[in-house]
Amino acid sequence: MNKRLLFLPIVLCAFSASANAGQYAEELGVCVYKNLTSSDKTVMTQWAFVTLGKTKAARQITVIPDAKTKEVNQKAKAALSRIMTQNCAKEATKVALHESKDGLKNAAATLALRLAQDELSDKMDASLSGLLNPGTANVLKGAEVLKGFFEKR
Repeated sequence: MNKRLLFLPIVLCAFSASANAGQYAEELGVCVYKNLTSSDKTVMTQWAFVTLGKTKAARQITVIPDAKTKEVNQKAKAALSRIMTQNCAKEATKVALHESKDGLKNAAATLALRLAQDELSDKMDASLSGLLNPGTANVLKGAEVLKGFFEKR
């Protein structure tokens, strides 16, 4: 099984703080996400991975060398600094003014969750199909089809 796929439960738990993130942190996370280049997305996905790699649950699966963690963190810091000063300065300022205690952490959680969703969305169908019985899988597919009918427009 793909190691990244095993991280999904960790991602959802570790970054569930984004569900409680403040308005400004959420806006900053979305702004950063929307302004990522392709190479930025790679770096930030790696950052999310090595960040989760520090948890006890992740270390039971794999160990990421400290040198690699340091390298990825430096690249992520450079990308975030550039985006937050050039593209998302207004959102970063609002976080600093209104949500200074946990704002950046919550913005990072929002960003990491979106990156994880991007990375894992196409891989989850195959993985979950082996975990669910056919009836449950069909119910989930039906729910996905009906989802569009109930959304506000």
